[in-house]
Amino acid sequence: MKNVNLGGSCLQVSELCLGAISFGTSMDRKSSESVLDAFIDGGGNFIDTSNNYAHWYPGATGDESETVLGEWFAKSGKRDKVVIATKVGFDRHGVGQGLKAHQIERWCDESLRKLKTDVIDLYYAHVDDADTPVEETMAAFNKLIQKGKVRAIGASNYYTWRLEEVRQACEKLGLQNYCAVQQRFSYLFTENGNLRPYPFNENANVEKLRYMARFGQALVAYSCLAGGGYADNGKLLIKSHNANYICGQRLDVLNAMAKEKNIPASSLVLAWMAHSWKFSNRPQIIPLFSASSAGHIEENIRAMDIVLSDEEAERLNEA
Repeated sequence: MKNVNLGGSCLQVSELCLGAISFGTSMDRKSSESVLDAFIDGGGNFIDTSNNYAHWYPGATGDESETVLGEWFAKSGKRDKVVIATKVGFDRHGVGQGLKAHQIERWCDESLRKLKTDVIDLYYAHVDDADTPVEETMAAFNKLIQKGKVRAIGASNYYTWRLEEVRQACEKLGLQNYCAVQQRFSYLFTENGNLRPYPFNENANVEKLRYMARFGQALVAYSCLAGGGYADNGKLLIKSHNANYICGQRLDVLNAMAKEKNIPASSLVLAWMAHSWKFSNRPQIIPLFSASSAGHIEENIRAMDIVLSDEEAERLNEA
């Protein structure tokens, strides 16, 4: 697995990103550390967490994931092998959510403390804050970059028109813009009008993909494997909590090619995303996945060795 430049930023990240959403909650510390070691040993370096993972788990506070990662950094000595991404913006301990300057700096300092590091490689706005001027938010993020607390910044779950407001503000003020956008995205299309916990975390649509390609932003695609829904020829998709997927011909083409190559359909999905550069009007795509075992890590890393011809890429893309 090779490293790639993330959205024109200073960051060199692996083609896959490991999600740490369950570390310290549904996954115990020992299992979390085993998955982390397997990912790093397999050539990965890009790890994603948040300052509120996973607050919804029974008995959790939302501090667990960053804390487990920080203790693993301290114990393993592998901090210099990792590009760590975390987030700010959702409610923390009942003090209110938002992207005001004081909130961004406060929670950045807390994340640095929990992660036991002096710099966050990629700091995301986890959710948009319509009540705070984008100029204030972007100036605050850029201040953290100037202080050396953050290396690059990204957005998560943003409407496309809000990304454009941010871009124009940064251009006017001479500020660094978001280099990456983390958004729900998978191979299969979803039905229009799907309800989500938040109205802005729907799958990245064609408009957003074209916008990001135009301005050189990378897509970090979460829920890229539909919560395991591609297993067993997609029969699990109907049970997926992530979305109502339109299966039909597109799933048939995916399954047929996976059978031809004698690989899991999920591996082909990851390979298709890694070949996004073959598609016109598509941004760089980094699949973001979670894993509960070292075996799962190894299978997903092997997917990065799958080579798709131009014809195969077109078959998948046009289905």
